[in-house]
Amino acid sequence: MATHEATIHSFPTQGRTPLTITSEDISRYAELSALVSQLEAQQKALRSELLILRSAGAEQETDSPYVLAFVDQERCTVDWKTHALELAAKVYGIEKAAAWKIEVEASAPIQPITQIRVKPNPAFAAGLTKPVMSMRFPVTPQIS
Repeated sequence: MATHEATIHSFPTQGRTPLTITSEDISRYAELSALVSQLEAQQKALRSELLILRSAGAEQETDSPYVLAFVDQERCTVDWKTHALELAAKVYGIEKAAAWKIEVEASAPIQPITQIRVKPNPAFAAGLTKPVMSMRFPVTPQIS
């Protein structure tokens, strides 16, 4: 049976360039985040408008490379957590079900996640830093 060996080398701190998230990267991320939010809001508004038009009996034009496929579905939403707690209360009683819930929540694995949120830079707002050049995207896409 073959085994894999890895050698880990420590890097000396001298002569090593420190890792930096650049102002350009931050600005680009902030602008893309804002653009995504704007596009999602436009999509949501257009979706509502299209559904209203469809329900009023509107027909689609056929001179476009795209057509819309409206797929009607029925979904059932089940709150399994509530039903599990109700079942536990019936089987074990309310006190034991509450203890079971605490035990299950305490034993659940923790999954670390990292969110990236854009916030104002106080040093920039105070005029202590200069703006960087960043990518500029149009606020609204040009549809032809």
